[in-house]
Amino acid sequence: MPTGNRGTIRTRMRRILGSFPIFQGDYSLSSSQLDEAIVQALKRYSRDQPQVIIEDETGDSGRYYPLSNLASWDNDFSEILAIDWDAGTRVSSDEMPQFLSEDDHDWEYYRDASTRYFFFPNRAPTSSTTFRVTYTGLHDLTDATSTVPAQYEEAIVYLAVSRLALMAMIRLEKQLDPPQGENFSIRNKGSGFKTVMDMYEELYIQELGGKEVPAASAIKEYDQEFTTKDQYIFHGRSVR
Repeated sequence: MPTGNRGTIRTRMRRILGSFPIFQGDYSLSSSQLDEAIVQALKRYSRDQPQVIIEDETGDSGRYYPLSNLASWDNDFSEILAIDWDAGTRVSSDEMPQFLSEDDHDWEYYRDASTRYFFFPNRAPTSSTTFRVTYTGLHDLTDATSTVPAQYEEAIVYLAVSRLALMAMIRLEKQLDPPQGENFSIRNKGSGFKTVMDMYEELYIQELGGKEVPAASAIKEYDQEFTTKDQYIFHGRSVR
């Protein structure tokens, strides 16, 4: 079940932060900065817990298939995790998956001057062949939709608050030459926002399950086996 939309995240942040704007004039933090903090939090969360997307593709008797055919593919972020070959009747026929391995050159990435592809060196699937592609993508969090699981709503809220505290620190640093006697007060506030930033970053990490959050590519070695000898799905060498 996905989390609430961006409006839900805004509401929960305001319960922590209080009324807006924070500060005044050129140094104020308004709703636009709150939304920017959510965007930054979502990008970080996507790196730590990427969206996993599964799509069925159909062959065209060729070996090369543009990655842009995958609906949520992002060239600067996404990675293929698995390709299940000839998967059209996998469940209905109660068949075992046929996972292809990049390491064994069952499939590979290819790039020309303008396009990235995945290709099959030794296969040319026809229109009767369906291959099931599992890949990573960025999460969406808009006023209408969300792909963030509900269990991680707290994590997004906490990290967005941390990012907003960082913005507050920057604005305090920009307040040059304050009136006499106010320098200590400004520095003290800056230190306080640093504490808030670190505390809510730590809360974010705890919500993801631990003290350290590994990069998405390092969470599992997908080309190992379970103790039952079943296969993990594969990821490519490019993410190691």
